Amino acid sequence: MPDSQTTPKMLTVAETAQRLNISADLVRSLIAKGSIVASRYSARGNFRISETALAEFVATREAVTAESCRCARKGCRR
Repeated sequence: MPDSQTTPKMLTVAETAQRLNISADLVRSLIAKGSIVASRYSARGNFRISETALAEFVATREAVTAESCRCARKGCRR
């Protein structure tokens, strides 16, 4: 039995969309672009996204947002 400490939970496209507050179609688009790393789960084209991959995507997006903000406020979330 896999240890939950070493094996990240695998999320469906719908679960990922819900966590990011975006549509499932947008999640699929981000997977197709390579922005979110996913594994093909079945021949029908279903994907699974690890919680680790999701966390990396969020961290990358936050870094890009912080770099692109031109205001001087620390912690700005624009």
